[in-house]
Amino acid sequence: MRIPTLAFATLLLAGGAFLADIPRSVAQTAAPSLAAEFAKPDQSVEYHMMIAVPAFAEADLPKLWKSAIVDRLAGVAEVGQPKKPRPGIYVDARDRGLDRQNLIVRVRPGQITIKARASSADVLLDLAPCTSKKYEMDWFGTPDYSISSDIKFKDGEFDAGPNTLTPEKLWDFVAAKCPAVARQIAPAVKAVPGIEIPGVATMYSADARLTHPAAAELAKDGLEAGVAVWFFPPTGKMLVELAFSGSVKHRAAAEAIFAAAVAELKAGKALADDQTPKTRQYFDAYFGAKAR
Repeated sequence: MRIPTLAFATLLLAGGAFLADIPRSVAQTAAPSLAAEFAKPDQSVEYHMMIAVPAFAEADLPKLWKSAIVDRLAGVAEVGQPKKPRPGIYVDARDRGLDRQNLIVRVRPGQITIKARASSADVLLDLAPCTSKKYEMDWFGTPDYSISSDIKFKDGEFDAGPNTLTPEKLWDFVAAKCPAVARQIAPAVKAVPGIEIPGVATMYSADARLTHPAAAELAKDGLEAGVAVWFFPPTGKMLVELAFSGSVKHRAAAEAIFAAAVAELKAGKALADDQTPKTRQYFDAYFGAKAR
């Protein structure tokens, strides 16, 4: 078991009786009124579709971008060129202990994201805001509800390099930058032995424009679409996702667009069998697939 260093360990022990009163499961600390937050008209909903492509190496992405990505999605979206990739890291134990408590922890250049996500809003931990906070529904045909709190950092303020980052350093930095969230997640972290960094994904993204007739009107009110292509070196595994986001007030129209896109992709044999979220596929790639 990894032993947290002093700063985060202090949070684990501080308050004695206070922490003793916190349930072991983060899910049990949620407020039942959270569902109302997700129902507000201006809250966002993100729609996800995992795309079936033959696996290929990251080095071949430039020459295969058009045939494997752009042409495959042509029936539902116009896809631009990939942007400069970013590394991405998630932390958890091999038994997915944080995931079992509805917690996701992600590190990207310049930003740490702590996210509470579950299929029911009423079991979520209402995370305190750090640099920013967001309520969002993720839609794969059924909803997942998420509350994310971001911690932004500057170059030189925190070393998130994969060769130097450790879970202990991560927890200490979270404790220093956002003590309120650190206190909230401390019971979950304490309850999960063996938290580690399993690997560093290479994450590409590209802007997209949905071709559904209703999409142009929704775009005036903030609908955005994009493609993600993630590689999981050195496993040889990868994923491709088409996603778009809109607001709750236009949810009915957005779900009609989603249904039409799914039908079109299925007809073209371009919809992947595995429609699980990118985070889960990251852990499956590095830890091995987990029984559902």
